[in-house]
Order: sequence, then C-alpha cells, then structure tokens
Amino acid sequence: MAEPPRFFVDVPLNGSGEAVLDCRESHHAVSVLRLRKGDEVIVFDGRGKYAAGLIASLGREGVGVRFDAVRSEDRRPLHLTIATGIPKGKRWQMLIEKCTELGADRFVPTLSGRSVAKGEGDPERWRRWAVEAAKQCRCAVLPEIAEPVALDRALAMAAGDKALPLVADPEGGALRACRDSIREAGRVMVFIGPEGGFSSRDADLFTHEGVARVRLSPFILRIETAAAAACALIRDLQYQGE
Repeated sequence: MAEPPRFFVDVPLNGSGEAVLDCRESHHAVSVLRLRKGDEVIVFDGRGKYAAGLIASLGREGVGVRFDAVRSEDRRPLHLTIATGIPKGKRWQMLIEKCTELGADRFVPTLSGRSVAKGEGDPERWRRWAVEAAKQCRCAVLPEIAEPVALDRALAMAAGDKALPLVADPEGGALRACRDSIREAGRVMVFIGPEGGFSSRDADLFTHEGVARVRLSPFILRIETAAAAACALIRDLQYQGE
C-alpha cells in the first residue's frame, strides 16, 4: 500500500496538534495532488520528527494538518559533510538532491583555485531542492546548506567541528582503509574539487593540514558523481559489521 504524500513544515513537531503548510506546500497539496479535507498525509519538520495526520482545513492561510503521535527518525551515528565545488547549471541541483537521498548532513559550497561557479545563487532555492529530495526518499532530516566559503575556511570549519577531513583524489588511497578513523571520529568532511580539480596551491594546503587523499573510483568523476559516490561509500563503511 502506497504511503500518504509527505509535506515539509518549517516548525518543530512536538506532541499532538495542527501544522499549517506554507504556500508552496499548500499549492502542491491542493492544486497538484488534489487533496481534500480528511485525506491522509505525513508531515515532517526537517529536524528528524514526522507525524501521520489528516487534512483538517483548506484556508487562505494554508492547508492545516491535524496529527496525534509524533515519531522520531533514527539519528545517524555519523555526521557527513560534503564540501564541494559548485558544478554548473542543473548539475548543482542534482548534487544536492542525490546527496540528500544518500544521507548527507551538510553541504559546504567551497571556492578554491580553479572554481568557476562562485555560488551566486539562491540559497532558499537550494534548500527547496533538498526538501523535495527528502520528501521523495522519506527522510525526516534536512541537510544544512552553508554559505559558500573559501577552501581554507572550509578546512577551519572541519577542525572546529572535530570532523575527519578527507579529499577525493583518484590517485589517493583506498577509502576503506579509513573505515576505523571514520567511525572513531563520528564526523567526516569530504572535499570534492571544482571543474578541473584542485590546484597545486590547494593541494599544498591539504598537505599542510594533513588531509588524507582517498580514492572514490579509479576514474575521473564529475563533481556531482564524486559527491554522490562519497556519500554512498562512507555510509556503506559506516554500516559494515553492524
């Protein structure tokens, strides 16, 4: 039996009550899905909470959903950040969508020596891509999307978070060799280069900071492919042996 449609509400879900969908979600519920009062839906808050409920109202303020029991999604024991160059065009949307589906907890758009795209976009639009991906894959946790930062600042963020930094490099060592370090750290930040890869100056910075180079594939991957591969491979290492 198909699960009821999911909708995002940008307020914490606690206990029982009623949540009101925003204009975008209300439009999707009424004008696209043709839902009516009494129809079953699921709401989630992007913070790990979700609840099954019924549409209770169709007012000008938005669609109201009444719910009872709030459930919590199992928290991931490993926090995964993708620090990535920004690919051109729709590939940036694909990267956010696919990595959200694969369990990324945070995106840090990173500007380095060979960056072409500088992050002049709409962060709210980026967030909507993550919301749609979370709805599709039935995830109750939305990834954080940080403002674009320079590479040295991203490395400082990793240090401040006590996250294990790794840089994707087709000539690096096998990622599986870092499994114990990944599990022990509990927080990982994977750096994905821009179009054309990291510059020699960027490489020197990674070396200075002692960042391990890891191989995601024997081939040269596009940015969005490398980011998705990093998510999938690290999550797989996380769950091996459990």
